[in-house]
Amino acid sequence: MIEVKSLKKNYGDRTVINEVSLTFEKGKVVSLIGPSGGGKSTLLRCLNGLEDFQGGEIHIAGEKLVPGGTKVNKQSLLKIRRRVGMVFQTWNLFAHRTATGNIIEAPVHVKGQSVEDATKRAKELLERVGLSHRAGAYPHEMSGGEQQRVAIARALAMDPEALLLDEPTSALDPERVGEVLDVMRNLAESGLTMLVVTHEMKFARDVSHRTLVLHGGQVIEDGPSHDVIERPQHERTKAFLGHNR
Repeated sequence: MIEVKSLKKNYGDRTVINEVSLTFEKGKVVSLIGPSGGGKSTLLRCLNGLEDFQGGEIHIAGEKLVPGGTKVNKQSLLKIRRRVGMVFQTWNLFAHRTATGNIIEAPVHVKGQSVEDATKRAKELLERVGLSHRAGAYPHEMSGGEQQRVAIARALAMDPEALLLDEPTSALDPERVGEVLDVMRNLAESGLTMLVVTHEMKFARDVSHRTLVLHGGQVIEDGPSHDVIERPQHERTKAFLGHNR
């Protein structure tokens, strides 16, 4: 479903993704881990056009992205963003809208659903993420964990074929991390294709089917999650996971 061919991304003279080629299977959960600055979030953001790139191709949801940014890929990006959801580190909810209002925004204005149908679906999604009792709450009335769960429900409201999650728990208090990870586990069990940039090694090991380790703009390790986390082969992975201590 998602294929990356010889992807290259530069920031000025610095190469942050260097000739990376990957394929992601439908229905699989893949964790992207590694030291900060290794290219994990940049790779994810290239997949839905939030970052342009200087070389290679991306094939996703039947569309192709090439170097040139929005100007070149405008039509493909519109189609991709309807079919691939994105969840960020910070939830970026509309402050003036309730949980329900945030969730129905895109289905109504992008997909053309009626408010009634979108609201019915929002109710189902809030129940799915454990927040049916917070339907009328505004962002400032919710905890960080609740806001992130609303953000996940908002992404799911577009019925995506895949979900990209960029460190979805990194901005949360430790006591709120578990409630978001529980939602992600349930999504994984439902068969949703997920690419997750994460520092939660237990999630990577126990929930994801496959784990990639990025360092210096390259994939230095790629394999079944339990093997990569418990028996890493690359010295940099061993150091990152603390196996050298």
